[in-house]
Amino acid sequence: GLGDVYKRQLKGFGPAAALLAIRAVQRGFSIVAYDPSFTVGSPTPFPGTYGVFTPQIPSWADPLFGPPTPLGIAAGSPPRQRVLGFTNRMLDQEAVVEALDRYGVQIIPEALPDGMSAIDCTGAPRTDAALWQLAVGWFFPFDNFDFAPTHPKANGVLMDWGVPDLKDPSAPPSFFYAQRTSEGWLFEETILATHCNADPASQQELFTLLRERLAQRCSWKRLTEEQVIREEQVSIPMGTQRRHKGKKFGAAAGFINPATGYSLGHALEAVDEFLDDRPLGGWAAYTLRQIGGELIARADGETLKDFFGHFFALDTRQQLAYLTGRDGLAVARTMWALRKGAGLRHKFLRPLFCQPWSVAQAVWARR
Repeated sequence: GLGDVYKRQLKGFGPAAALLAIRAVQRGFSIVAYDPSFTVGSPTPFPGTYGVFTPQIPSWADPLFGPPTPLGIAAGSPPRQRVLGFTNRMLDQEAVVEALDRYGVQIIPEALPDGMSAIDCTGAPRTDAALWQLAVGWFFPFDNFDFAPTHPKANGVLMDWGVPDLKDPSAPPSFFYAQRTSEGWLFEETILATHCNADPASQQELFTLLRERLAQRCSWKRLTEEQVIREEQVSIPMGTQRRHKGKKFGAAAGFINPATGYSLGHALEAVDEFLDDRPLGGWAAYTLRQIGGELIARADGETLKDFFGHFFALDTRQQLAYLTGRDGLAVARTMWALRKGAGLRHKFLRPLFCQPWSVAQAVWARR
């Protein structure tokens, strides 16, 4: 088994660690977490916002997430708008903090003492080999809109590639993302995967694109920056994982899906197996998704618009097989199903045939 020491100590305490701690205590474990950056007493201690696809949420975690939001996408050439066959839910940080307190999880805002073993929950390492998801966003209050948050028009947007890219063609392509949160509507401009981390100039370019996106949406034209509750800047290393042999969980174990940047859903899917000390597996699914992430980082905007149009034309089961779960065969089946629409000669796949060694090296460096 994990042994007494692993049943009680966590190193790092982000959202994945919080979910692990709550489930562990529910199952009779005793948890102490160490994280010098954790703010004890804050109702929202985790920076950023965290979404999970509803099919990934088990019953025990249901109270920790907000209401389901339908997800729209706009992709293809020309872009076609549709609503997906699954919904999204946002992590409710206040509910998480309340559960941690109720279950008696001890969180010490200090570094793990020297010589003490613990489950590593410190997140994905930020290395030169990483793929990066970059985003900038603004939160607007709900009363800025003509419709209530529960109105049918209030769908979230997972990916909208529909507005023409206005920036330097050599810059990484980006899409629009919108989600209902406890603070209000979050609107983001997102680079799904790139080889370079953000610099101030690229972040300002994303803010410029976000302004253009909002200005082109007729129902949102009256939004102004003076109405912004707060802004968010995101820089997520994807594909990397901690290389030590000890126990690790969450992004430290490579849980981030490069097709979305999401990782909490994977944590929810894996937590019971992890607590049972069963092998998590999923190496085939991880590798296939990393190949997909590398191809995303190498593609231009028009290629991604067209390719994601084919992906979201698949049935819901096939989409979820790639976006969730750890079944490598299911991931492979979805990738193979794409050939019917996109074709094996699609520009997105060209690096696999023209630069296979380069793609393999990049994926291997992030293992």
